[in-house]
Amino acid sequence: MRATLAFTLPDEQAEFDAARLGRRALATLWEIDQGLRSLVKHGEPSDETRRLAEEIRAMIPHDLLEA
Repeated sequence: MRATLAFTLPDEQAEFDAARLGRRALATLWEIDQGLRSLVKHGEPSDETRRLAEEIRAMIPHDLLEA
């Protein structure tokens, strides 16, 4: 299967950049999520740090990370 995306630059520069950087952005979100998960599971965070880590993880749509 193949897909072709077409953009009219410079009018659609933001959309072009989002498409070009999408996989990298997802990989970065996955790394952040896994780092926070590891901190909560294996570290000894304070209650506040644990709460913040869990809140940040909750902001990440996990269905995106399964792609």
